[in-house]
Amino acid sequence: MKTWLRFFIPLSLLVVISLSGCEIPRPGGVGDIKKINPIESTPSAGTITDTVPIAGVTPIVPPVGSDETIETKVASAPTAPDAAAFEKGQVLVKLRTVAAGQAMDTEVEGQSIGAITGVPSFDKLLKQVGAGDIEPLVKTVGVATDKETEIISAQAQQVGQIYAVTLPPEGDPVQVAKTLAQDPSVEYAEPNYLVGITAEPVSIPSSLGPNDPYYKYQWNLQAIQMPIAWDSSKGEGVIVAIVDTGVDFGAPDLANVARLPGYDFANNDNDPTDDQGHGTHVAGTIAQNTNNGIGVAGVAFGVKLLPVKTLDSKGQGNYENIIKGIIYAVDQGAKVINMSLAGKTGSKSLQEAVKYAYSKGVVVVVASGNSNSAVEYPAAYDDFVIAVGAVRFDLTRAPYSNFGSQIDLVAPGGDVHVDQNGDTFGDGIIQQTFSTSGSGYSYRFFEGTSMASPHVAGLAALILSRKPDASPAQVETIMAQTAKNLGSPEQYGAGLIQAANALQAVTGSPVAVSPTITPAVVQVPTNTPTAVTVEKPTNTPTPATLMPTVTPVVEALTPTPLPAPLPAGELLVNSNFESKDGWIFGDTPLPGQYSAEVVHGGSQAIRLGTTSGSDIFSYSSIWQKVTIPTESNKVVLIANVYLLSQDNRGDNQTIMILNDRFRVVKTLSQGLSNSKTWETRSFDLSDLRGQTIYVYFGVFNNGSGNRLTAMVVDDVSLTWGK
Repeated sequence: MKTWLRFFIPLSLLVVISLSGCEIPRPGGVGDIKKINPIESTPSAGTITDTVPIAGVTPIVPPVGSDETIETKVASAPTAPDAAAFEKGQVLVKLRTVAAGQAMDTEVEGQSIGAITGVPSFDKLLKQVGAGDIEPLVKTVGVATDKETEIISAQAQQVGQIYAVTLPPEGDPVQVAKTLAQDPSVEYAEPNYLVGITAEPVSIPSSLGPNDPYYKYQWNLQAIQMPIAWDSSKGEGVIVAIVDTGVDFGAPDLANVARLPGYDFANNDNDPTDDQGHGTHVAGTIAQNTNNGIGVAGVAFGVKLLPVKTLDSKGQGNYENIIKGIIYAVDQGAKVINMSLAGKTGSKSLQEAVKYAYSKGVVVVVASGNSNSAVEYPAAYDDFVIAVGAVRFDLTRAPYSNFGSQIDLVAPGGDVHVDQNGDTFGDGIIQQTFSTSGSGYSYRFFEGTSMASPHVAGLAALILSRKPDASPAQVETIMAQTAKNLGSPEQYGAGLIQAANALQAVTGSPVAVSPTITPAVVQVPTNTPTAVTVEKPTNTPTPATLMPTVTPVVEALTPTPLPAPLPAGELLVNSNFESKDGWIFGDTPLPGQYSAEVVHGGSQAIRLGTTSGSDIFSYSSIWQKVTIPTESNKVVLIANVYLLSQDNRGDNQTIMILNDRFRVVKTLSQGLSNSKTWETRSFDLSDLRGQTIYVYFGVFNNGSGNRLTAMVVDDVSLTWGK
C-alpha cells in the first residue's frame, strides 16, 4: 500500500443538482406560464418571439440582426430538484484512510475487476448488495487532466477517498447506503443526489460607460459600481471556472474571451460546449467581451475562463459530477469557481469537495437557490463558500431568492415580471446565449440567483487580480465590509456588492462618485420591422410599488471617525441615543429614525418599522460595530425595547449579533409583540470575548394586510468586566 497517498472513497449516494434551482425560463402565451428549455423551438431568428410583457408596456425592440437580437421572451428562476431526487443505480461512499489506500492499490495494480477493493469486509457487502462496479471519483478527473489516478487522488486529499458504487437496476440507493455505511472501513455512504441550474488593457474612463450598445440595459452593472471599478481592475491573470452546463464560445460576444480547454463530466469527453444555454449566459456576466462595440459587457472581462460542464442539456446533474468538476477546476489553477446551481439535500461528499477547494485557496461562489425558502446546497456550506442571494432593480430581495443565516452577499438577479427602470423590458439580467429559435444566438433576459452569483464571482476575480495572495476568507471579508447594507442579514447577508468600494479597499485609491445613469429608451430606426404587440394577459403581476426615483448612485467610501473614549466598562458609543453618533442606519426603503414619541429615558430613542401610513414590504435596522476585549470575563448586553404590532404573522422584531463579516452568529430575540410597554432584555455575550461583532436591531414588515409593526429601542448598553 502506498502510505504517502490520500485516496478517493466511493460516494454511495448520487445527488442530482439542477440548474432549475437558480434560473427559470418562462415562455409567453396569454395567461400561460410554464418552464421551457432555453433552446425550445420557437419562431425563427429575426422575429420577435412571444413574451410575458410588463403590464401596460409594449417593448420597443432594438434593430433586429441575427446574433444581435434582443429577445423579449424572458427566462425566470427555476427551483432545484426535490430533496428526495437522486440518481438511480448509484451511491457515493467515502472509505477511511487505510481502506482507501488498499482500494487505490487494488485500482492501480489493475485488480479491481468489478466491485472489488481489496478490503474483505467491504467487498463482502458489495457482493451482498449486488454492486457491479466501484470507481474512485478522481479517476475521471485523471482522464480529464491526463494525470495518473493516484496522483490526482493524492492532490485531492480527503476528497480522493470518495468512490462511486454502481448498483443493479432494482437496487435501492437509500437502503444500500445504509448497508454499506455499517462496514468499519466506510466513513459514510449516501445517494448521489440531483442538482440543477438556479437561473437562467486600455482603461475605460470612470466618467464613461463601455461602447457595447446594449450596455444601457445592464442596470445590474451600474448598481454594483462597475463603471468606476473597471478603472482599477479587469480581472487580468485570474482563472475563473464555470461549473455549469458548459460554455459556447461560438457566441459572437464571447468569441474573443481568454479561455482554457475545459472538460465535460456530464458526457465524459473533452468538449465542454454548452448544449443548454444557461452556462453561456452565466459566463457572459462574468467575462463577456467588453468595450468591443457589440452586445453587452461583463464584470471581469480580463479573466481567463475555464468551462467545466457538469450539467446536461436539461440543466440537471448529480453531486458526483459536481465533485469531479470542483477537483478538476482546482487542478487546472482556478482561483474562483462559480456554481449557479443548487440541490435541496445536504451531502457530506459535496461538503468535502467545497472544503477541499477552500483549503487550496479557491474562492467558491454559489447561488443560494430560487425556492423562496432556506438556502440550498452547496451554498449552505457557509464555512467554505460565498452564498449569493438576488435583488431586483429597486434593491429589494427578489421574490424567488432563498434566504437564511448562510446568505453572505446579494447581487442583481432581476425580476422579469416588472419594469421598474422604465426601459420597456422586464428587469432581468441580459446576456448573449442561445436563441429560442433553436439556432444562432440572441440577447436574453434571465432572472435567478444563477444570475446573481456570477456578479460576485466576477468581483472576486477583480480583487484577486489586484491582490493575488488574498485568501478566500479575505476576499469575502473585503466584499462584505464594503457592501451596501440593505437590511436584515438573513435576507441580504452583508448587503449588495459594491465593486469600486471593494477595489478601493484593496488598492487604497480614492473612489469617485458615479454619475447617475438614466435608463435609455432605444429608438427604432424607420427601416426596422414594426415591433410585435403582445396582448396583455389577465394574470400579469402588478408592478411593484417600491419604485426608486433614480437609478442607485454609487456611494463613496468615507473614513469612519474615531469614537470618543468610552466610559469604563461600556463598549457602545451613544448607548442612550441622545446624539447622532455611533449607530448606523440600514439604507432601506423604510429606514429607522430618531424619535421623541416614546422614550425610556432622555429626550429621544430609535424607532424601527412604522406606526402609521402604508404597510410596505420593508426592513428597518440599526447596528453598531464593537470589539469585545479579550481579557473580559463577563460581557452583558442590555436593551430596552417598546414593541408595537397590528400583525399576527409574517412581520418580526429582532435583536441579533453579527460577526465581523456581517453574518448572524446569535439571534438573541426574534418574535412579534404588541406589548406597548417598555421591556428590558438582557443577554450574556461572554462567549464572544475577543471578537469583533455588530449589535443589530431590526424590524421586518411583510407588506400584507396593512398591519404595521414597529420597535422602539432606547438605553442600550454593552458592558464588560474582568
